[in-house]
Amino acid sequence: MARVEALQPIYDDKVKGILKLLGEGFSREEVAEQYRYSTYRSMDGYMSRKNFVWDKHKGTYVPADAMKASLETMVNFPSDRVRRIVMELNKEGADLKQVAVKVGFENHLEMASYMKSKGFEWSQEAGNYLSVSPTVPNDEGVAVASTDASLESSLSIGNGGMEQFLSLLEWLASNKEGLQSLLVASVASGQIPRFTLQGLFVTKSVHMTNTLDQMVRDFSKEKNINQREIFEVALIEFFQKYGYEREVETLLQQNV
Repeated sequence: MARVEALQPIYDDKVKGILKLLGEGFSREEVAEQYRYSTYRSMDGYMSRKNFVWDKHKGTYVPADAMKASLETMVNFPSDRVRRIVMELNKEGADLKQVAVKVGFENHLEMASYMKSKGFEWSQEAGNYLSVSPTVPNDEGVAVASTDASLESSLSIGNGGMEQFLSLLEWLASNKEGLQSLLVASVASGQIPRFTLQGLFVTKSVHMTNTLDQMVRDFSKEKNINQREIFEVALIEFFQKYGYEREVETLLQQNV
């Protein structure tokens, strides 16, 4: 059976009655009580079998296909893996545990941890992961960024105003060149530095947790950088930070 047919909402008398009461302003709990359900979750189960899901924003049940179809419009996925997970769960009869294994996780709990790290949380209503928006809704319910007034208010610390920061600004200005050098040396324009190092390649086995290993694999794919280069950059920056600056400088000068 086709996906659209399987998710076609079924409007029987009970479904119509439930939707009517909700439309009249009754809460989900009150409607469930009128239909002699022990809890509203039991009513959710019935509506789910009729291909409806609860929409907490509208305060009523909506056709499941309409809720899931909205996921197709999402375009700002942080990675191809996140996109694949969401789209796999959007398929008819998708099983959370099976999808987790299919996309390379040990189990669905590991997948949940990964999705949370990417800013997605599980939605029981949608039956999928949804992006968690950091924006704050305004009076009309539209998500907007912070206003200039709110930014100005957040910068007003104490009664001293901006004058209390003059000495700090003067110090920053006097050390401008040094600070610029540090910033450029770290990561220029958000780009990952690449190094061409002299020497023979050797194979080195490193033990790490599967979660860290998966993070390396994801980063390699998303940033188009091989794993060897990831470890080279990480080690060089580690040595620079923890007392091997001169050794790193000597190593890099050999390749000039």
